[in-house]
Amino acid sequence: MLRGDTLMTGSNPAVMNQAPITEPVEGEAIDTRFGQVQLYRRQPIMFLNGLLGMPDKVQFCLTNFPSEKMARFKLLQSLEDHALSFITLPLDMTNPIIERGDMEQAAKDLDIPADQLAALLIVSVHREPGGTKLSVNARAPIFMHAAKRVATQYVFPHTKYDIRRMITL
Repeated sequence: MLRGDTLMTGSNPAVMNQAPITEPVEGEAIDTRFGQVQLYRRQPIMFLNGLLGMPDKVQFCLTNFPSEKMARFKLLQSLEDHALSFITLPLDMTNPIIERGDMEQAAKDLDIPADQLAALLIVSVHREPGGTKLSVNARAPIFMHAAKRVATQYVFPHTKYDIRRMITL
């Protein structure tokens, strides 16, 4: 839960209390810039067009963030480049950041049934005098078809949402 912007992950099918994608025996521990995480390669999340600015990075997995302080966040880890990972924030259909109607339209545009839509916002960390601040890119969320494990970074066709929307822990 965020103070100010309250986010719940109760109905997000792909990210709430995510179980390992495969049996734990197939997991692989890797060191990331955020700490050690477990990867499960058997059923990757596929970005058929890559992420914005990275069209050649198409296979990722979603894993728990390795810090208890940031337990509500997930790490989107590249399976092709262990140095590439993103802090993400799971987002329900009803949330204070993106209007439900816009999320429904995006799901329709991407041919994702609403009950299979998993949404993530990419988080940026800003180290500033006086402390660390976090923002999310609300204009280009990641939408995933949970059953098919196919994801797209969707750019809204309007400027209603900020690229750098500040959030608090």
